Amino acid sequence: MPSIISNLCNSAISALRANAVVLLFLCLLLGVNSLWAGTPKAGGGYELLKSIPLTANLMTTDFLKNVYVVDEQNKLTKYDSLGNVVASYSDSKYGRLTAVDASSPFNVLLFYKDYNTIVTTDMKLNVKRLFKLSSLANNPINNAPVACMSYDNYIWVYDADASRLKKIDHNYQVIYQSLDLRNILGEAVSPSFLLERDGLIYMNIPKMGIVMFDIYGTYYSSVSNTDLNKDDLAVFQVVQQKIVYFADKSLFVYDILDRMPEAVNLPVATSPKDVKVEKGRIYVLTDDKLMIYSQKNN
Repeated sequence: MPSIISNLCNSAISALRANAVVLLFLCLLLGVNSLWAGTPKAGGGYELLKSIPLTANLMTTDFLKNVYVVDEQNKLTKYDSLGNVVASYSDSKYGRLTAVDASSPFNVLLFYKDYNTIVTTDMKLNVKRLFKLSSLANNPINNAPVACMSYDNYIWVYDADASRLKKIDHNYQVIYQSLDLRNILGEAVSPSFLLERDGLIYMNIPKMGIVMFDIYGTYYSSVSNTDLNKDDLAVFQVVQQKIVYFADKSLFVYDILDRMPEAVNLPVATSPKDVKVEKGRIYVLTDDKLMIYSQKNN
């Protein structure tokens, strides 16, 4: 299977390079910096901004430098860039909160895998919409291991029974879907993480790698676990076409174009549970605290 992923990678690398050139040209033309500017540099120094005592199972961030954590009581708490609590949300009737996608801080996606349920909220974590995937009128989805928000505030879901990635609009209709991935990857898969960023959807498949699709659900490219030097990847971020992930007590930045991972030193000696980056900030979650660092010269 790794050989299949590697072969698929090679067929799309030139297209990725072309897109990178176009993206760079547009940024220069508009005279703006990317929202994701400030990928952590190897050897960079850090300043601790705040340490928050807490016990959490899940952490994510948004481009406004807010951080979201889910504690052992299934409560979601949102902290601002200075570490102050600004909102919270808790609802136990849908079971365990398994994923939070804050790609858009104005439309935060909460995924409850056990009940095939998605809740979207505003930036104050007030409920906006409820998606019960098993109750969709025309295309019920009874086995959805992953879900994420799309760039236009619709929903991407992987339908494991159909082996297809599907996009659902606000009318609960499937508007785009991939081909049967069993015909592309050679076997049925159960993804563990899903994310849309910069016109691509990234789906992590344990023991295999990251499979990418375009905004219409068409297969685009892949990165194997061998490329990432990681046997299994839980979650990751995508920053300026770089995959940022925490593994083996280190933070790695993998350049999709050059296909080279680079290790970044962390500001703590203890082994974190998770690490996230946002515009010169590094968020470190340990067993008993959340630490927010600013990278110097950012």
